[in-house]
Amino acid sequence: MSMEIYLLTDEAVPTTQAWQVGVDALAFDVRFVDKQSLQAGEVRLRAACKDKPVLMELERTSLARLRKTFPDVAFPDGVACVHALYWNKTLEGGLAAYQAAAAYLGLVKGLMIDTEEGKLKTPDGAIELARKMSAEMPMLEAAMADILAKIVSEPRN
Repeated sequence: MSMEIYLLTDEAVPTTQAWQVGVDALAFDVRFVDKQSLQAGEVRLRAACKDKPVLMELERTSLARLRKTFPDVAFPDGVACVHALYWNKTLEGGLAAYQAAAAYLGLVKGLMIDTEEGKLKTPDGAIELARKMSAEMPMLEAAMADILAKIVSEPRN
């Protein structure tokens, strides 16, 4: 797992069941497989997105780590909870992570930053980004299928 999003909130979502309520309220595709507490410092999350398995991990981290990773970002002071959300590198994994992160923020109001953009997003911004990714998914899947078809059809030396 090497892709990551950071969630900065003043309260934590307690369980995957509560998190799923937020996901469902936004009509997102991600589904948590296991009912589990999110209170541990590190939680492995089995999920599905677009009927494909996705592995994610939620890990408590520190604001100091984020400030070191993103030195040009003006983070708020006194954030109570900072989590890193990691996921497997698949199209569905990325979509699931962004949808899950947006739903998390929608539940507890906070901020998100990802390693791709390096910019803080509000819950509304995170939800908008997740919806945009959902809308672009069919195009990405088609492009990936074309690439794979070309690779398979190329003669091997």
